[in-house]
Amino acid sequence: MSAKVLMSGIAAVAVAASTGSAFAGAFALREQSAYAQGSSFAGAAAPGDSISAMFWNPAAVTNAHGLTMESHHTFILPRSELSVDPTQTPYAGLLGNGGDVGIDAYVPSSYTAYQVNDSLYLGVSVNAPYGLSTHSEAPWVGQADHLRAKVFSANVTPTVGYKVNDQLSLGVGVSVQYFKVDLERAAAPLGSASVDLSGDDVGFGFTAGLTYKPFDGTEIGLGFRSSISHALDGDITVRGLTPTPLEFAIGADVELPETVTLGIRQKITDDFTLLGGVEWTNWSRLGTIPVKGAPTPTALTFEYKDGWFFSLGGEYAWNDQLTLRAGGAFELSPVEDEHRSMRLPDNDRFWASIGATYKVSENLSLDASYSHLFVEDGKIDVNTSLGTNYYGGTAESDIDIFAVSLRYSFGS
Repeated sequence: MSAKVLMSGIAAVAVAASTGSAFAGAFALREQSAYAQGSSFAGAAAPGDSISAMFWNPAAVTNAHGLTMESHHTFILPRSELSVDPTQTPYAGLLGNGGDVGIDAYVPSSYTAYQVNDSLYLGVSVNAPYGLSTHSEAPWVGQADHLRAKVFSANVTPTVGYKVNDQLSLGVGVSVQYFKVDLERAAAPLGSASVDLSGDDVGFGFTAGLTYKPFDGTEIGLGFRSSISHALDGDITVRGLTPTPLEFAIGADVELPETVTLGIRQKITDDFTLLGGVEWTNWSRLGTIPVKGAPTPTALTFEYKDGWFFSLGGEYAWNDQLTLRAGGAFELSPVEDEHRSMRLPDNDRFWASIGATYKVSENLSLDASYSHLFVEDGKIDVNTSLGTNYYGGTAESDIDIFAVSLRYSFGS
């Protein structure tokens, strides 16, 4: 319990409000760097001028000069609405579609790195790797499946980096993660009674990575974030069926996926650098998770496939103070058609991004970026436990993302 209290406090101070709709496939949050977002995260694991690459590759800590600090702030504006198919939805003529389930979100992150000497570097990053917040307006046709879904995380990763030589740097980190889930649904397709499932836990993992500069103007970064297991403890609360709420202690074991990220930066001219990246996430770890202690047989059904992210971008040094960047990406969602619902109406998506860095002084830089996500329409076909249609249709979604950051180095 003391660990949960500590991590809850860190979460409240460092990443409060970071519970937006998920924007990196399933319920992961990719939005960890205003600098990298400007190129749709192309080359995100290859540090460039920002230590925010520590999220993907801890070896990026070796890019610090003296004491370097960065503060990143992302604002996410999603829209997702169900177009109901009346042939799949028994109550289509009686109830609504739930409205726009997307909730605007603020996702902060921070990075600090210190150069001990020419070879040794220390750092720490604070992030929210996972987050989700959707809400459907009751009464609606799928209320017995979804009224509210919320995932919150806070991850602190102390990091050590070692610069072997001018070409090769290595980094490792230990991740301490607080993770909380809260799901609410109606007790029946009609009526106001509700069922609320919640649980939280603190888990541990690690990060590892390297950066390699084989030639002048070429930088390759490879990073790994381990899976983290969470034994969620919480309760199920049933309201509206009895004069006082009914509570049942429950538990569920969740193993969040590991991620491998490859990033490349290749200088083409003195002013232009080409960026590229590939990322794999082992979402297939999440199948069907039984909920222990529930009053009736209950399970969290994911049945995800692995997620992939492919990105390409570039940056152009306009002058000594201003650098412009842009990029695009294609992301394969881990959510399959047969398991998609309005709780998380995720699907494959295209990223289009622009960004800029303005160097205020030798030590101070500002980053800003904007992305628009074109999300493919997603088939919705949610069935009851008896296999009959519950509700169905098409989820139509798109997302706008704005991000800013401040980077400052004390000394050199």
